[in-house]
Amino acid sequence: MLHRTNRASTSSQQPLSRLLSLDSLKKKNSSHLTRPININHANLHKKYGKWGRVLGSGAGGTVRLIKGSQKNGGAIFAVKQFRPKRKDESEKEYQTKVTAEFCVGSALNHTNIIEVVDIITENGHYYEIMEYAPYDLFSVIMSGKMSRPEIYCDFRQICEGVEYLHSLGLAHRDLKLDNCVITTDNIVKLIDFGTATVFHYPGTNTYIKAKGIVGSDPYLAPEILTDEEYDPRKSDVWSVAVIFLCLILRRFPWKCPDVGTDASFRAFVDAQNDLSVSPPLRRLKSKWTLL
Repeated sequence: MLHRTNRASTSSQQPLSRLLSLDSLKKKNSSHLTRPININHANLHKKYGKWGRVLGSGAGGTVRLIKGSQKNGGAIFAVKQFRPKRKDESEKEYQTKVTAEFCVGSALNHTNIIEVVDIITENGHYYEIMEYAPYDLFSVIMSGKMSRPEIYCDFRQICEGVEYLHSLGLAHRDLKLDNCVITTDNIVKLIDFGTATVFHYPGTNTYIKAKGIVGSDPYLAPEILTDEEYDPRKSDVWSVAVIFLCLILRRFPWKCPDVGTDASFRAFVDAQNDLSVSPPLRRLKSKWTLL
């Protein structure tokens, strides 16, 4: 059975703010992801309208609707109010985290990535203004109304969004149904870059490994649980594959990719081992590798 998932993380994670501060971006000449940060001090309601319903909440903050008056065109946006500053972090660390997430989101420009349009600070709170997509893939797939062609179409859009991120040297690290939203034009958009990490800077030959358990349990790649460092590109690809299984099966293939605690995942691993024994299945596995 599918259910919404919360992000799992450990204190050893390598957050975006550590790798993607403005200073580090300038030093690395990462022109794809740099742009001037201008935190707007305008009145949120005067500029964008009145609050609407809560769309969701998580470790990084709460997302709500905001709707402008008819006088101002009646535009609807999704607004993320970032979590409050923690007791164990300085004001500078908190601001770096907030601005780093906005810096990435506002610099991305792709059909399958949510558009981030503004950041506002008001009464000590930070608000990120984004385009609004009214549907989330979790709810749509659970409705049971998606045809196979529609599933394949949505999945391809997810892949294209991830491919774009990776082409910029950026890994998402929390890909899941809940972080895929759909517009009224049936365009899938990836959201929530709070745990994204840079694995490669343009003009360098260095690839940076990720650390720590970051993501949501059913979607985690096994190496996240077993290895001190791992390639975040590959863990993204694993998460995308789990999304595809969820779209087809309408349930999780396992709760957690741990052979010691999850019988379903252990059965999956055993089946992969069997492929090396059975000649027909070995040939089938060979075809999978070529695809």
